[in-house]
Amino acid sequence: MVHVKLRRVRQVSTFRRLAVAAWGPPRDPSIHGSLEVDATAALAYLDELHLRTGERATLTHLVGRALAVALAERPELNVLIRWQRFYQREDVDIFFQVALQADHADETALDLSGIVVRRADTKSVADIAREFGERVAAVRKDQDAELAGVRRTLGMIPPLLLRPVHRLLDVLQYSFNLRLPGLPRDSFGSAAVTNVGMFGARWAYAPLFPPSHSPIVLLVGAVAPRPWVVDGEDGPRVAVRPILPLHATFDHRVLDGVQAARLAARVEALLAAPEHLDLPAA
Repeated sequence: MVHVKLRRVRQVSTFRRLAVAAWGPPRDPSIHGSLEVDATAALAYLDELHLRTGERATLTHLVGRALAVALAERPELNVLIRWQRFYQREDVDIFFQVALQADHADETALDLSGIVVRRADTKSVADIAREFGERVAAVRKDQDAELAGVRRTLGMIPPLLLRPVHRLLDVLQYSFNLRLPGLPRDSFGSAAVTNVGMFGARWAYAPLFPPSHSPIVLLVGAVAPRPWVVDGEDGPRVAVRPILPLHATFDHRVLDGVQAARLAARVEALLAAPEHLDLPAA
């Protein structure tokens, strides 16, 4: 008995034949999901936080903090894969992507960089906003302690050598878990958060970046007023609310649909009641 019953397809379009020649079998473990959140409470919280602390925190900082808290509650998702085995990270570090001006003479020339907020689950939204602002200012001046030397070193490597050099460093750092002098520790942390809403985009997805070894990338879209069903004294009604779209890419090796849905529900609940993200009083 044959393993799979098959019948040869004789009539195949030219495009299908070209597609088979161009691509191999799918090997990308990415899965995607989107979530829309009523940002009324989150925006009010950020305004109150500014009055209380003087820090100008943004939705990006708030989302990063919510994701860090959710991952701290679900440590089985805060993992790194090495030698086909799962290893749990001891800390919840959140990577925030930053757009840089690559050429001051050309406003359209942008480069991407980022900073890692270590142990973000133990820091308040104000703490994250303060650290983010200080680190971004240093990155833009090429004075950040973690990134300045790395960017200069990588910039000097010829393009043909960059891939093998990077692969070697990746094997040493992540496969053998070696701390290399001059290179930052776990440069991308547990998960990445990036804001595309600042460019006016509401819907977008980001790829998993293999060198990051992070199983989650979360994009923050632009807030826009939209009709929304809200609970009222007389029952549900439609009102115009500021709606925040969030778009995630997950590593399916780490998260399945059930885990991703539970993580999304927890992030949504925290953003709907952001006062729960405050640190306990000392």
